[in-house]
Amino acid sequence: MIAPEYKNMSDLSLLELCVWREARGEPVDGQRGVAHVVRNRVYSGTRWWGDDWRSVILHPWQFSSFNPSDPNSKRWPSNDDYAALSGIVEPVFSGTDADLTNGATFYYDTSIKWPVAWGPERNYDNTLNIGRLKFFKLKQAAELNLQGDA
Repeated sequence: MIAPEYKNMSDLSLLELCVWREARGEPVDGQRGVAHVVRNRVYSGTRWWGDDWRSVILHPWQFSSFNPSDPNSKRWPSNDDYAALSGIVEPVFSGTDADLTNGATFYYDTSIKWPVAWGPERNYDNTLNIGRLKFFKLKQAAELNLQGDA
């Protein structure tokens, strides 16, 4: 397969690629979870990640499989993989799939340790664990302030 340039891919195709690269060995719900993290970032109102599907997915150092140094950045799904992914990813993309992550905007694979760049784990609520993936959302500001006082 000749790899297309990201700029020539649709938002949906980029989301499918992201889910495939990040969670291809995970159960379907883990793959859905990754898609929901992207969706939650797109609609979070936090412009740091970007303000649309493409900018969120391609934001530097957010999804490791898009980092130039990551071996997965050179891997591409087959047409059959894309076909299988569309049934998982399209409902998330279109907003018709219930968010099983409860608003998570972060996840990591438990084969690595807590991502220290995120800050202390106590600042996050663990919303879901599926396969090797753990999903999180940042605690509300009031909760963080109370923790700081403790």
